[in-house]
Amino acid sequence: MQSYFQQAIIQSAPMAIPFRTYGQYITPGVLLAEELRCTYNDLECFRTASVDNIINAQKMVNKKITSFEALLFFEPWVPVIDNIIVHGQLYETVQNLSFPLKPLIIGTLNDEGLLFIYMKWTKPVSPILYSEIVLAIFREKAFKIAERFPPGDLDERLLLSKIATEWVFACPTRIFARKAATYSYVFGYPLIPASQNTSFCSGYVCHGDELPFVFESKWINFTDTGRHVSESMATYWTNFAKTQDPNQPLHVPIQWPKVTSDNETYLYFQNPLEVRENYLKDDCDFWDQIGY
Repeated sequence: MQSYFQQAIIQSAPMAIPFRTYGQYITPGVLLAEELRCTYNDLECFRTASVDNIINAQKMVNKKITSFEALLFFEPWVPVIDNIIVHGQLYETVQNLSFPLKPLIIGTLNDEGLLFIYMKWTKPVSPILYSEIVLAIFREKAFKIAERFPPGDLDERLLLSKIATEWVFACPTRIFARKAATYSYVFGYPLIPASQNTSFCSGYVCHGDELPFVFESKWINFTDTGRHVSESMATYWTNFAKTQDPNQPLHVPIQWPKVTSDNETYLYFQNPLEVRENYLKDDCDFWDQIGY
């Protein structure tokens, strides 16, 4: 696949969400077929279904239990492991590569998991409910999770958001960055104002909040500082697309160093921009130890 591109930018990839095998897709596949009034192996029937009918059918299937993998409740339709193109889980595959990968920018946002937690649990999560959620999701690992992230507030959604951010996004991304990334980043500048539909993201940096900065699409609403962050990010991205180096040809505020095996540096997008090291190191070491 690498022959089809020269370099890539990966933003906020939920790398811990598992892909399914063909066998694991039988249950959702049969349920989807029933919703579309097809039989499971009748591809022509699937192909004649409208986009709206397929979307509505997927929504109905999503309400049903098709796996005991907790993350598949949040993202049930994922790539299939066919052992031709996709050979396993993302973070496991990249760990086992024996050849160099193309130049890569990869990174995450400060509060990737917050949006999903607050959309799932619209009311405060008590410490007791928090413990039940941790047990249901992590099962045999629940005690270690609760010990590392003990409850201590009347509403534990922020703590659940921290767990989701690290477990699903930031720490699996570190695995990828160690093996493949040329440049690593963390985006930490809040979108102001936050969307009315996601007012709980006010003051935080939720999944997708960097997109208006990358594409410079909401300048009319940005402060001067926000415009500076946006212009900087867009310049790094377009430089990389042109030259495989985010630092040239156009002038950038600070030099973005490469990731090396001895120095896990990353560019932190805030005001001012900073080069930092070892993002969430202790927590990510913990997640690496107990597994994803």
